[in-house]
Amino acid sequence: MADGGVADGELENGAGALAYCLTELRREDRDRYLTLLFAPRPARPALAALYAFNLECARAVSAGGQQPLLGQMRLQWWRDGLTAGPAGVEGAEGGAENHAHPVLTALAGPKDRGQGLAPDLLAPLHGLLAARERDLTALPFATLADVVAQAEATGGALAALAARKLDADLAARSLAAARAAGTAYALAGMLRAIPYQQPGRGYQGRLCLPQDLLAAHGLTAAEVWSGTKAGAVAACVAQVAAAASQQLAPLANLGPTGPALSPLLHGSLARAYLRRLARACYDPFAPDLGLHPLGRPLLLCWRALLRRP
Repeated sequence: MADGGVADGELENGAGALAYCLTELRREDRDRYLTLLFAPRPARPALAALYAFNLECARAVSAGGQQPLLGQMRLQWWRDGLTAGPAGVEGAEGGAENHAHPVLTALAGPKDRGQGLAPDLLAPLHGLLAARERDLTALPFATLADVVAQAEATGGALAALAARKLDADLAARSLAAARAAGTAYALAGMLRAIPYQQPGRGYQGRLCLPQDLLAAHGLTAAEVWSGTKAGAVAACVAQVAAAASQQLAPLANLGPTGPALSPLLHGSLARAYLRRLARACYDPFAPDLGLHPLGRPLLLCWRALLRRP
């Protein structure tokens, strides 16, 4: 037996699950991987599991770009897996359907492994799945408020969940700031993903420019990707970017943060991405909207040293 009464094999399984989560995040969600490095070391496995689950949800949406049913099936697989935990669930015909997956193992953690996920974790994760499914099944965004609501239900909810993992007694103001930071980060990401929001290969969700903004600027969704009305597209993008910047307002006067700094750093990244977008005159097809591979960790280190997101 390992320390704390955990079997050696179980400990190795947990270590392998964590390694899987970290590898996938380093490869496909570098931003969140970097932010979790600023969390207290004992809390990093829990954050890695949450962020890896979010990545799997995003992959399901991408898979549904040309075949929405395929994306829905993948999301349902994760929904069933959450309910059953790492051990598996009963299949539709009574047989055991194995849902063993490194992310489910990592989400359970050593204390809950074999017993299913904690109820306080299940509800938020099911909420993330529901929000992702809307990208496959819902109509285009009608208003800017709808876009912000989707960003809050995805990136905002994830950052708030991470903050609660780091500090169960987090003050309401700090929790709201974490949610706002994640929402702003999600909005910035949605704007940068506009080239890939056209259903098809590389699909990354619904077009984040809502119907009312498109109509106000005389645009159709098809014209966003046609390149024929770049000025009108930029004007729409600028309005969504302004909404993202408004989300960052609570972080300005937050003051020094405690152990929940890590998810709040999503706000630092969002601010940097929005500045890059502004310098590109809000052209979502501009070539250099990303952050420099070295500048990104340096930015996070600087904000972490200041203890201010």
